[in-house]
Amino acid sequence: MKVTAAALMLLAACACAAAKLDVIQVGPWFQPRDWRKVEVFTSRDQTARPWGGIAIIHSPRVKASGSEAALERMKLQARRQAAELGADAVIISVDSASAGPEMGVYEEPELFVSALAIKYVTEVSTPAAK
Repeated sequence: MKVTAAALMLLAACACAAAKLDVIQVGPWFQPRDWRKVEVFTSRDQTARPWGGIAIIHSPRVKASGSEAALERMKLQARRQAAELGADAVIISVDSASAGPEMGVYEEPELFVSALAIKYVTEVSTPAAK
């Protein structure tokens, strides 16, 4: 009985573990910062300052039905990951995964979090006018 209870507790702990995000660093390294100082946008149009991308972050897929809590956890995890990379802001979107080519077979739709960690440009130079 004790072994069964311990096994159930272990399985429950594993189920609550955070999903591992894939991070592709595409820019230079920066000092990590407090995750609460990383701005969050849902579109590139919301950014008002010049910036450059420093990393692309993707989450694993989750089933679309009842996934709101899981998606919010992954968005927070993406923000924290961006902070570790030294990002000033992160542009986060939830995308749907394309279904496979299986015709006539119903598959529940899946979603994933996609994020772009950005660093603001502090000095912008323009080409000299001729």
